[in-house]
Order: sequence, then structure tokens, then C-alpha cells
Amino acid sequence: MAWKPWQQAALLAGITFAVFSATLSADFVYDARMQILTGDFIHDWRNWLAVLTGRVLGMDVLDFNRPVMLASLMLDSAVWGRDPFGYHLTSVLMHVVNVILVWLVIRELTGGEGGTKQVLGPLLAALVFAVHPIVTEAVCEPTFREDLLVALCTLAALVLAMRHDPATPGFDTRRAIGCTGLCLVAIASKEAGIVAPMLLAASWWLFHRGEPGRFWAVTIGGAKLVVVAFLAARFLLEPSPSSIFESKPGYPGGSLAQAMLIEPRILALYAQLILFPVNLCADYGLASIAHLPLPVALGLLAAIAVAGAIAARYDRRLLFAYCMILLPLLPVANLIPIYRAAADRYLYLPMAGVAIAVACLLDAPWLIGRETLRQRILAGCMAVVAVLGMACIERQTVWASSLALWDDSYRKNPGSVTTATGLGEALREAGRLPEAEQFTREAIRLSNSERGDVWATLALILDEQGRAADSAAALAKALELEPRLSDPEARVKSLSMDGAMAEDLKRLLGTTKVGWPEREKTGY
Repeated sequence: MAWKPWQQAALLAGITFAVFSATLSADFVYDARMQILTGDFIHDWRNWLAVLTGRVLGMDVLDFNRPVMLASLMLDSAVWGRDPFGYHLTSVLMHVVNVILVWLVIRELTGGEGGTKQVLGPLLAALVFAVHPIVTEAVCEPTFREDLLVALCTLAALVLAMRHDPATPGFDTRRAIGCTGLCLVAIASKEAGIVAPMLLAASWWLFHRGEPGRFWAVTIGGAKLVVVAFLAARFLLEPSPSSIFESKPGYPGGSLAQAMLIEPRILALYAQLILFPVNLCADYGLASIAHLPLPVALGLLAAIAVAGAIAARYDRRLLFAYCMILLPLLPVANLIPIYRAAADRYLYLPMAGVAIAVACLLDAPWLIGRETLRQRILAGCMAVVAVLGMACIERQTVWASSLALWDDSYRKNPGSVTTATGLGEALREAGRLPEAEQFTREAIRLSNSERGDVWATLALILDEQGRAADSAAALAKALELEPRLSDPEARVKSLSMDGAMAEDLKRLLGTTKVGWPEREKTGY
């Protein structure tokens, strides 16, 4: 007996939740330590009015330009305070919803011409999205939840629009308003939400052009209008100067021209990570693309483009899948400077496109009548999903603690100041001081001795080893490079330092004479 749709959805939800259940016991790592543990904004109920009215767009706070993201964290804070369990639970549940939405989009696409009544193909394709290791970054780090929110709103808008019945009497007002509202929530979650109206337009162009166009014209036009209006407000109201965003992002390679020479290598890396998810890293750098020189990257991308064009010629559903893969990458293609040139979380929504492509291939017309071949392909797909699921569970252990995260990242990108600094700080917290000193000194070398915060970390490590003179010298160097370190509380308020380190630095400043003249000169 065939499974009913709700039973299929429940199966997907159960598998997804089970695979990510290990994340529920994880600590806060990476940016979550600052925004949730150290920062106070999301924990102050008085900030709700600013977030709900959009006034936060003009405030100097982290994620000022993502009020929906802030609201989601504030809801968690209201229930869980600073307990990581609740934040992880919310993210995992969002991912479960997104998996079901991907499955619903697949059902809409495979239920029409050339579709199949069998359920295994759509389920396996949705599971590729559910358990692929590359989605762990967005799911396991609560402050990267904005990518979950963008995907949730975009996919929900697509499902809502695809279910529009052109025979509906009058105008489908509620559906049009719902799609427009979801696009507004998407762009208010993260700038990547700009793709939501684009994907609605792609859906209309590929599948609904023969229908009466009023619903689609109003829905897509309204979606574009609210997205443009939000982006205009976001840039017009942006606080300047900012104590949080003290440094502006730069192009990889130093210029737009150099960035465009690096970008094909990044895209080739993304393709490799989707097909062979090995060497995933929380901080990609040039070492991450060393195996992909520009000619190789261009050749790989060309081969993918040709294969995609040929496949899409015979199945326009694949063209829609490619739109869902490529369009979300435009905002993070380094055409404008961004803080991270490459990241796994940028592939969260594109992975939905990958799942749709898999579903379309499993539903290909040339498989009709070849039941033995189809069963073998489905069995192979099941094996792939099982391997991906095991790799996903393994990858979650990396995001379970700061020490695990930075140890993994340093091994994969040892030339990064961020990874060396993070590993040094994590080792210090773990009480492994000689190793902490080793990696912090490596971070100093990689930064050409120009980072005051890294020198401050070294000062704390040396002090905890009882090397007072060396600690004082390191602290003096830190204050010389960054005099503002003499006021750790100000560093905490600007989310440049976590609370625990600030307390240790205040203690060190209070027991040494280093820094007091600087404090007088800078007014602290």
C-alpha cells in the first residue's frame, strides 16, 4: 500500500531530526559566542519595538540589516536565555521544515507531465538536501540561521505560487499577498533573499506562461517592490560610523579584477564540495583552492555548464533546478566585497536546487519502461544518501565545540589568521597553555604582528603560565597596536571581544602598569 503524503513528510522529518539530533547537545561556537553569549541586544525585551518597526536598520547592532534574523534569536532568548540547546533545537526544526518544503516543490515538479506516481525518488532527492554535510554549517551555528530563514521563505513562496489554480474565480488575493509577504521576510532575513522574486519569475517563465498572467504579474511585481524597498531602507538607514563593523570587507585578492580571477576557483570548489564533500572548512582560504588552478576550474565549470545545457534542453525542470543552484550564489559571488569570500552556508539554498535536479533525473522520461535500471539507480541513490548521512553526523562533531571547530579548520587552512587565533583561544580555554602559546604565536606571525587582539591573547596565556615579564611585554605590544584594548568593556559592547576574555584582560590590566598612559591618551 502506497504511503500517504503526510506519512512521507513524517518520514522525512523523522530522519532529518534524527540525523541532526547530536547538534542539540553542542556548545555555542564561532559568532554565536559573541552575539548570544556576549551580546545583550537579543536578550533585552525593550529592543522588540525597534526590530518589529524596522528602526533597528539605523542602529549600530550586529545584524541590524536582518531584523527577521534578530527576531528569531530574540524569540529563542525569551524561552531559553543563553542555553544553547534551545537555539540548536530551533535551527534543526527549521531545517526539518525546509526539507519538507523541498519535497513539496519536487512533488509539484514531478507530478505533472512526465511525472511518476512512485514516491521513492522524491523522498531520496529530498534526503540528499536533508543530510548533505555541507548544510551542517547553517544548521549547527545558530547565528548562521539567516540562510535557513531565506530558504524557508523562498521555498514556501514557491510552493504557494505553484499551487495557484488559474481556474480560481476572481483574483487569488490571499496567495499573492502570502507570496509577497514571504519575499519580504526573506530579504529581511538576509540579503540573499533578493533571489526569492527571481525564482518566482523563473517558475512562471518555465511552467506557467500559458496561464492567465494577472496573478503572476501581481505576485512577482509585488515581491520585487517589497525587496527593492527593503534594500533601499537598509542602505539609506545604515549606521555610519559603526563601532561593530569597524573594518570594511575587501575583495579576495585585493581588487575586483583579482576577485573575478579567484571566483571561478571558488565556484569549482563549491561544485567539488557538492559532489565530494571532503575538506569542508569553517574558514576557506587560498589553501582550500590550491588543487583547483584557474584553467582546471574553468574547464570543470565549462563541463558542468555543457552537461547542464544538454540536460535542460530535454527537461525544463532541470533548468529550474539550475536557477535555484546559481541564482542564490549571485549575492555571494564577490562582485561586491563580503566578509567571507566562500562559506558552506552560502550553499544551503543551492542544495535545494541540487535535490530538485536529482529528483528530475530520477524521474527522467528515458527511465520509463526500464524498471530494472530504475531500481538499480534508486538503490545506488539510497547508498549515497546513507553515506552522506554518516558524513553529516561526523561533520556535526566539528561544530560541537570551539576546540573541535578550530582544530579542524586549522588543519585544513593553516595559513589563516582566523583559524590560528581561534585555535589558540580554544586551547587556552581548555587549559592547554603551551599549545595555546604555539598557535597564538603562529597567528601573530601570519598577521605580520599587526593584530593587537592576538597579542592580548598571548599576554593572557603567558600570564597564566606565570611568565609575568613576558606577559607585560606582550600586553604593551597589544596596546601599542590597538589602544582601545585598554577598555575591555568597550570591546565587549562592540562585540570585538567575548565577556570571559574581557574579564581576564581587565584583571591583567589591573595588575600591571602597562596600558595606563595609553588609557589617558585615548580618553578611556
